[in-house]
Amino acid sequence: MIISSRKNPAVAHFRELNRERKTREAERLFNIEGVRLCEEAVRAGLEITAAFVTETAAKKYPEVFAKLCSVCSPDIITDDIGPYISDTKSPQGMFATAKMLDNSGKMCTIECGRLILLDGLQDAGNIGTIIRTCDALGMGGAVLSPDCADIYSPKVVRGAMGSLFRLPFAVTPLPCFIAGLQAEGYTVYSAVLDKSAQSIDEVRFPEKCAVVIGNEGNGVSGEVIKASGRSIYIPIENAESLNAAIAAAIFCNEMRKN
Repeated sequence: MIISSRKNPAVAHFRELNRERKTREAERLFNIEGVRLCEEAVRAGLEITAAFVTETAAKKYPEVFAKLCSVCSPDIITDDIGPYISDTKSPQGMFATAKMLDNSGKMCTIECGRLILLDGLQDAGNIGTIIRTCDALGMGGAVLSPDCADIYSPKVVRGAMGSLFRLPFAVTPLPCFIAGLQAEGYTVYSAVLDKSAQSIDEVRFPEKCAVVIGNEGNGVSGEVIKASGRSIYIPIENAESLNAAIAAAIFCNEMRKN
């Protein structure tokens, strides 16, 4: 049967998962959109609970469609339903819903090595890019404070480009997490816009270290700066500040050099 109605319950449910964080959290489900991301989800072994593929996409991407069929029973939808459930302007016609990842066992701080901590970031695009960067540059994981934008929002999932399915991460209050890191021998730095802090050029990052990236407008909170005990800044000229994702990339690159 081909789904052609916008009132179909499964279609309505997918749209609600896209729009409502509380629904995602209550049901422990999140959406994945796009050919590459659906393929990455299958490869990563995510538990896919539902999938939708337009008639055109099933013919255009037969290999990825076959991979989806190997782990679930995709519903075929008419081409006009694709844009209706999509969170993008130019959908490829391939969608999936998966169970949220259980990273609690992976986020073992003793073994994680270098980490990026995010304190109150609100831009989903920044979070997705940072997760992708952490994965690309070999960080051990990412830790988000509870007041960050939802890591399972469609924009974060897209921005991470599959890295969300691989990189260990946790969402937890940072002061307590930082205290745990320090008890295990970690050095934790808060990134600040303050030239009285230690310059990144003067730091030789130890093997067990973490850098906190703060909120786009307000920076790292005072409580987290106090918990970390060390502040660090990137010397810049002319511009007042750097985008959070760019700053995170610079720290990741410097952290892996040492």
